[in-house]
Amino acid sequence: MPPPAYGQPPGPYGQQPGPYGQPPAPPAPPAGPRKPTPGWVWGIGGVVVASALWAGALFATGNLGSDSGSGGGADADLAGYQYTKDLCDVSPLDAFKKKYEIDPDASTLTDYTSRQKAFDQSYCSRKLKDPDASADSYSSIFVYSTARWHKKTDPAGDFASEQKAYEDQSQKTYSYKTKAVSGIGDEAFLVTETSGTGDDDLNGMTLAVREGWFTYQMHWSSYAGTDDKSEPPTASEVEEMLTSDTRAAMDGLKK
Repeated sequence: MPPPAYGQPPGPYGQQPGPYGQPPAPPAPPAGPRKPTPGWVWGIGGVVVASALWAGALFATGNLGSDSGSGGGADADLAGYQYTKDLCDVSPLDAFKKKYEIDPDASTLTDYTSRQKAFDQSYCSRKLKDPDASADSYSSIFVYSTARWHKKTDPAGDFASEQKAYEDQSQKTYSYKTKAVSGIGDEAFLVTETSGTGDDDLNGMTLAVREGWFTYQMHWSSYAGTDDKSEPPTASEVEEMLTSDTRAAMDGLKK
């Protein structure tokens, strides 16, 4: 769910070495009297020809290899959400800006995109600053957004279980709580992370939404230094900001 808080996403792996040289051709068989070709060979030849004609027809009608690009297969229901390379551009975080400032240092912004046969994905992370925090504050506040266009498999079957599974990661020093929320997408879940024994020790919160075969999640995380005197937001305030900015981003992906 929440991506790593620090560091750039891993770059592509190195290029694979090219193929080795072709092996030498086998020696020609010795000359001899020709034998009649068995009937089963002709049968195989007919199957091969028929298969070739069938494949040619599929290519001609566009029914073979049609999953290339972001359009997906014929059954992919992307609910009108359009692929974008710049998820940060459609996620202005207007609701979070009422509480925080976006760090002006460009190095604190990370975004990447990936296009695969099974899904397309865009990712954006930004560091926020609390204007009420002291200049020497060690607090770290991040917002991460991930959009995924599923092209091969309907995510509906696993979506709820993936969100509820976070509760099983709870330990003595931190815990997760998952709740379903209504009024956004086909289904949505809010995952709240707290530390210590009190529910007020809010460390992170994620809103995950599925609509058709499109999924979107926005995660907020915060670590406040021990000497930080700025007032952290409540869980209800973070949920409101996540919901508002998630709606805005999803609306932007439909334009």
